[in-house]
Amino acid sequence: MKIFEKIKLYIKLIRVYQWTKSGFVFLPFVFSKEAIQLAFDPFSKDSLNIYIDLIRAFFAFSFIASSIYILNDWKDKEIDKLDPKKRNRPLASGQVSPIEAIFLFVILIFFSSLLSIKFNPSAFSLIIIYFIMNVFYSFGAKKILLLDVFLIAVGFVLRVLYGSYAMNIPASPWLISTTFFIALFLGFYKRFFEITFAPAEEMIGGQYRRESLKSFIDISAGLSIMTYSLYTITGTHSDANLYWTIPFVVMGIFRYYTLLDDPNNVEGNPSDVLLADPFLPVIIFLWLITCYGLIVFRHLH
Repeated sequence: MKIFEKIKLYIKLIRVYQWTKSGFVFLPFVFSKEAIQLAFDPFSKDSLNIYIDLIRAFFAFSFIASSIYILNDWKDKEIDKLDPKKRNRPLASGQVSPIEAIFLFVILIFFSSLLSIKFNPSAFSLIIIYFIMNVFYSFGAKKILLLDVFLIAVGFVLRVLYGSYAMNIPASPWLISTTFFIALFLGFYKRFFEITFAPAEEMIGGQYRRESLKSFIDISAGLSIMTYSLYTITGTHSDANLYWTIPFVVMGIFRYYTLLDDPNNVEGNPSDVLLADPFLPVIIFLWLITCYGLIVFRHLH
C-alpha cells in the first residue's frame, strides 16, 4: 500500500495533469498530409510509425516539462512551506525527499532526451532550448513583469515546433502565431486569478493589476481569433473550408471568459480549468474532429 501512496506522490510531484499542454505537439500533425494518410489507411505500417512518433513526441515533451516542475518545487520548497496551499506539495511537506526528487529529475531528463534524440537534431535542440529557457524562468525571469508570461507563451510555441520537427512536418507561421497569442491569453488569464485571490507581487518593472491584465486578456483573445481565422483562409488547407471551425475557437475562448469571475475557480490554472470544466474538452474535441473531417473530405473530392 505504501508503494502505491509513494507513486501517487511522485505523480503529484511531476504534475501529470499538466501534460495536457503537451497536446500542442500534435497541432502540426492535425493540419498535415500525414493526417490524411491515417484516414485512408489507418492500419498500414507507415500509419503505425506515425502513431508511435506522435506518442513518443508527446511523452518526450511531457517528461522535460515535468523535470522543470520538480526543479521549481525543489527551489521553492522553503517558501512553499509558508503558503497554506503549496505547503501540501510533496517536497514542501516532506513526503518526498530531495534525493528522491533529484532521482526523478534525472530520470525524466534522461528519457526525454532518449526519446528526442531518436527523431532528429532539430527536435533534440528544441528540448534543450526549452529546458534552458525554463531554468532561466525559474531562477529569475518569473520575477520580471511581462517577460514571465511571454516566456510561457514561447514555451507553447516550442511545443508546436517540436511536433513539427519530430514528425518532419512544416508548421505554418499562422499556426505558430495563433499558438503564441492563445498562450499569452492563457498566461495572462492565470495571472489575473493570482492577483484576484492574493496580493499582487512586486516584480522587476512593476506589478500586475486587474485592469491591465483584463486588457491584455482581451487583446490576446482578439489576436488569437484573428490569426486563426486568417490561417483557415490562407494557410496550408485553405481549400478545405476550415473557416467552419472558427466558431469552436471563439466558443473555447469565450468559455474561458465566462469563468473569469467564477469564485470557485480560485487558481485559474488553464490546465485545471480544462480538466474540471464539462464544456471545454467537448469544444476542443469537436474542433479537432471538424478540422480533421474537413481536411479529409477535401481530399476525397
